[in-house]
Amino acid sequence: MKKGKVFTKGQAILVLMVLCLGAAVWLNMKFSSSEKYLGEATYVNKKTSSGETVATSAKVSETDKNYFDNAKKERNANLKKQQELVEETLRSSSLNDDEKSAATDAVKALVSRLEQENNIETLLKAKDFADALVVIGDKDVNVIVKSEGLTTTQTMQIQDIITAQTNIPLANIKIVTVK
Repeated sequence: MKKGKVFTKGQAILVLMVLCLGAAVWLNMKFSSSEKYLGEATYVNKKTSSGETVATSAKVSETDKNYFDNAKKERNANLKKQQELVEETLRSSSLNDDEKSAATDAVKALVSRLEQENNIETLLKAKDFADALVVIGDKDVNVIVKSEGLTTTQTMQIQDIITAQTNIPLANIKIVTVK
């Protein structure tokens, strides 16, 4: 080891990968909080001066209409960045076997989670859910579906699909509807 050199290039890249993974976990926790429910809105009826009731609702912006497309594009962009970072790390000749093994394990876990998310989204579309977005965390699954409201049967279908594809217990499955 050269005098004065604290980290090798491979170690610095590995630290950067761990920081990226930490940021991804933080973002997942931020957007899958059980305290917030995406898409919930309260609609009110307005009474006119003549006593007539007029239904009112919130205007849906163009960005809300593309919510599912934008979320999937963002997820794919983040995945591509992580993949490039891992490939660069693995190409580094200064890594030892343990560092390469850790990077490979991280890639396998990421790919497995992505496959599960895609499988669940595909199965939900087969069950007539127009749009669905699945976010799998370490211990929980969050599903966002486009629906006016879910019946008990639909909720059970979603839970059945998730439990068949993952090892997550029912108590850790959160289903959010977006109108």
